[in-house]
Amino acid sequence: ATTCQKCFRTSDIDNVGYTARHHTFFEMLGNFSFGDYFKREAIHWAWEFVTTVLHLEADRLYPTVFENDDEAFGIWEKEIGVPASRIQRKGREDNFWGPVGGSGPCGPCSEILYDQGSHIKEQDDRYLEIWNLVFVQFDAQPDGSYPEIARKSIDTGAGLERITAV
Repeated sequence: ATTCQKCFRTSDIDNVGYTARHHTFFEMLGNFSFGDYFKREAIHWAWEFVTTVLHLEADRLYPTVFENDDEAFGIWEKEIGVPASRIQRKGREDNFWGPVGGSGPCGPCSEILYDQGSHIKEQDDRYLEIWNLVFVQFDAQPDGSYPEIARKSIDTGAGLERITAV
């Protein structure tokens, strides 16, 4: 399934106008799998789209993975061919989605960042997130446990304005 959804975001509204990357209103392009494919396919297809359809230079793309997601790291490094030095491991705040509320579906993320060039001195503005791949594989429980779900899914989001700007 694919979507183009209008988004109004207020969680980081204090940053709008102060950074080159924060917006309150934007369009989010999404693609979803409800158990039909998972990490390997999502990563491969995202890479294919940004490098062969959008023609972005591969050496300007920097994937991130959740800190202990060795599977996603391995796919980026061994299958896609991104050097390990260009793959960043990030914590829960940056690379883990959900759950919405105290419990429910959630999982690690893998983002694709675009290097806008060394002329941009602020690190957070230089590497612009253009796509977030969410691997929904856990069901967070009220007791703090995270059992794996039987039917893993994909929930991705790519900012139309950011991709257009790049």
